[in-house]
Amino acid sequence: MIDLAAWHADPLPEHAAQARLAQLRTATAWSERLEALRLRLMLGLPAEMQRDVLFHEADDELHRAAVELITGQVMLAQRRQGAWDWLDAAKQRLAHHLPGAGYLELLRRHAALRGLRLFDTPKLMRPLDELLTIARMTAQLEGRQRKSITQDARDTLG
Repeated sequence: MIDLAAWHADPLPEHAAQARLAQLRTATAWSERLEALRLRLMLGLPAEMQRDVLFHEADDELHRAAVELITGQVMLAQRRQGAWDWLDAAKQRLAHHLPGAGYLELLRRHAALRGLRLFDTPKLMRPLDELLTIARMTAQLEGRQRKSITQDARDTLG
């Protein structure tokens, strides 16, 4: 089983991802099939059917959470709309199954990444440290803009 508290969406060079995916074409082990899903998502290949099959074949809540977590993390690394739907679902499943320290790590990472602006089309995948920086900077800029708008409104009203 994968470490559910870890980040699984750091980008790989395209040729390395394609080579690894080719090795996993006939994978039957759960972890290898999950890795194939991750690589397909990273490469922008159709993955919905594979994700659905993995989700419905999952033995327990942890396996379902792993599918949701991988999907959401890759989408977030690409800053795609819908990422939080997957990550929030995984967080709910993991609430009673992930050890306390791991769950807190997951919650802190999610809170820090909430500042990311998400888009309809995927952006270039970024490693976690860059995503955290972008989220922090976006939150700071939006906070400053909101404050200045509020201050302007007070000045106008007197």
